[in-house]
Amino acid sequence: MLSSILLEKEQKDLLEVLVEASRNVSLDKRQKFFAVETLGSHLARILHPGLPKEFPGGYMGDIEILGANGLIRISYGSKGTPRFDVTPIGFAYYKEIKKAQGESTEIVETTIRSYLVATDFRQQYRDAYEKWSEAEDLLWQSESESQLTTIGHLCREAMQLFANILVSSSNITDIDPDVAHIVSRLKSVISSSKVAKSTSKKSFLEALIAYWGAISDLVQRQEHGALKEGEALFWEDARRIVFQTANVMFEFDRAIRVSN
Repeated sequence: MLSSILLEKEQKDLLEVLVEASRNVSLDKRQKFFAVETLGSHLARILHPGLPKEFPGGYMGDIEILGANGLIRISYGSKGTPRFDVTPIGFAYYKEIKKAQGESTEIVETTIRSYLVATDFRQQYRDAYEKWSEAEDLLWQSESESQLTTIGHLCREAMQLFANILVSSSNITDIDPDVAHIVSRLKSVISSSKVAKSTSKKSFLEALIAYWGAISDLVQRQEHGALKEGEALFWEDARRIVFQTANVMFEFDRAIRVSN
């Protein structure tokens, strides 16, 4: 059914914005989108708390086409103001758009994902890759909002498994034996690599260790539902940690692989 839906690029782009906006609002604060047409403008203002402030609006014809294809459900208020929600079909079509884009909207993300999917990385870090892949799959599902802490848990497991595999394969004898001391163990791996002997790359390696710690903190915040911070979690938080988990594993593996 989804394959029979034909959309122009602008309509696909609009659907992506709507899906991501709906996911950026907590479940208890969900509300419909409102479209307000203004004289002298070909774009309708779209009102919704999950939309980025710089969003310029959408062409009413594109909104109607999304509705005609069942991707959004349009209704009208007492004054005739269009209001709408993304339907389950809309969420499913969004997922297909992401798959067609290589699960990413950015070339950098696509490159990193391709690296992780590559056979040698998956074989070396199989368990870590499987946990990360499961988190990524949950991210693009329509019910991802209810899986935000699960995504955090999977990313934490992916990072821990990756670090343990990296350490155990480094054949370093003088290393912190406590598997919970991940940063300390990673420092030993990095300092023993050939790339650590390069003065020009020393600052990068130090930043890489700090980067790991920062991502680890974000992942733990996600896993625990940001209870300590007293903040709400949104879909964008999950997107960030899924990509950043992939990126930090990519950078560590590249730093070690290229130096050996």
